[in-house]
Amino acid sequence: MLTAGAIMTTNLVTMRPEASIEEAIETLLSRQISGLPVVDDEGHLVGVITEFALLAVTYDKRVKDHTVSQHMTRDVISVDIHDPISRIADLCIVHRVRRVPVMERGRLVGVIARRDVLRALAESPAACPA
Repeated sequence: MLTAGAIMTTNLVTMRPEASIEEAIETLLSRQISGLPVVDDEGHLVGVITEFALLAVTYDKRVKDHTVSQHMTRDVISVDIHDPISRIADLCIVHRVRRVPVMERGRLVGVIARRDVLRALAESPAACPA
């Protein structure tokens, strides 16, 4: 059985809650990603900032001076490192999220994107239910 730990990305790009929206936009664009986990001083996951949330800049240019904490999603859906790939797929489908943070003992240890799930299933057809 494939688990979150087997397919997660561990080379994480994160953002701080006090970072500016402009910094978040620059990071998303330069790294070519669509969202970032937001972590506090102790490395605890406190939210997620996404391209979608950052589109607020199109309505008010002053948003660039806001902080990430003002626009991040605080109610984050996450999985445990030992959760099966089917749970990850379920969460992506039901909650329509692009990525799911992976936690181990309360700490952020990875991220799984929908593409990671599809790649794992393509490379390991036995992981698919019959």
